[in-house]
Amino acid sequence: MTIVSDREAVQQQYADSKNLSVRAALHQKYSTNPVSFPAWLFEHYHFISGSRILELGCGTGDFWTERIDRLPENTELILSDYSEGMLMKVRENFSNRKNITIRQIDIQDIPFADGTFDFVIANHMLYHVPDLSKGLSEVSRVLKPGGTFYASTLSDGGMRLYLHDALYQFNPGLDAFRPGVYSFTLENGEAILKSCFPHVDSYRQHDSLKITQTQDLIDWLKSTVSFASYAKESVAGLYDFFENIRREKGYIEIPKLTGMFICVK
Repeated sequence: MTIVSDREAVQQQYADSKNLSVRAALHQKYSTNPVSFPAWLFEHYHFISGSRILELGCGTGDFWTERIDRLPENTELILSDYSEGMLMKVRENFSNRKNITIRQIDIQDIPFADGTFDFVIANHMLYHVPDLSKGLSEVSRVLKPGGTFYASTLSDGGMRLYLHDALYQFNPGLDAFRPGVYSFTLENGEAILKSCFPHVDSYRQHDSLKITQTQDLIDWLKSTVSFASYAKESVAGLYDFFENIRREKGYIEIPKLTGMFICVK
């Protein structure tokens, strides 16, 4: 188990929506791809009328703010998260929607009968699951035969690799974002999912960040579970380090690689 799948560390990280909101804001402000990652994800969803959908680890639920009305008729959506703090924001936004149910759920123990759902979604959360095999077994169990599981995740390359190399250059004692820490990535996800699903397809989206305000990147770093454990003295001067990079081009350019798996039971 690593810090990103340690339940206590993850609970602290997601006790409320603050850290997640900081990270989302960086991507919304500086991503260069004209198609946002949430929009790209939704393009790959193929829901049908009358279906039941379960999202695990929905976070703030902001993904659905502009998309809930685009669901097919008679669709039931259950938004769930392990963090009750996250669900407070979800309830503020969606409690008045008749086709949405909001539940606190642990993916390792999903409280629904076998074959309940046509679709299950887990976006950027599987690497936080302490017992991933059990979690995926539960997803498969609650899916109907022929049902679809959509799972997005990050890459060990892209932004993580850039930040790992930059932080190591700044201070070799900083090993945040090193490859192999996350249990579920674009690189190993297909093999892991094939243990539960006979058919798995993968899709990737390439993007980048061009950050013009260094403090936004520092705030993003401070919001991550990988960075939270470092003492202040070990990261003193980090702003100046990245600010020097920004001055060279007028921005800090960071590659991004994210994607998703579409699994059919």
